[in-house]
Amino acid sequence: MLTKIDEQLQAYDARVGSSLQMISCDPQGRISVEDLEKAIAVIRHKPEEEVGHKVIEKLDVDKDGFVELEHVLGLVR
Repeated sequence: MLTKIDEQLQAYDARVGSSLQMISCDPQGRISVEDLEKAIAVIRHKPEEEVGHKVIEKLDVDKDGFVELEHVLGLVR
């Protein structure tokens, strides 16, 4: 039984770990809108596509294609 649980945890870690690699910050602490869209697409309780686009649009205030990571984290909290 413990072996089965361990295997399931390893599979989960592999899946989640690779999902987390799709977002990376630049030196200014920003993430690209493209990376954020990819991340939103894989979360379990994702918003409807239109809602996701609106949220990203509001987060990218200066329309430069980047979002401050702190703003995303604040939204998640």
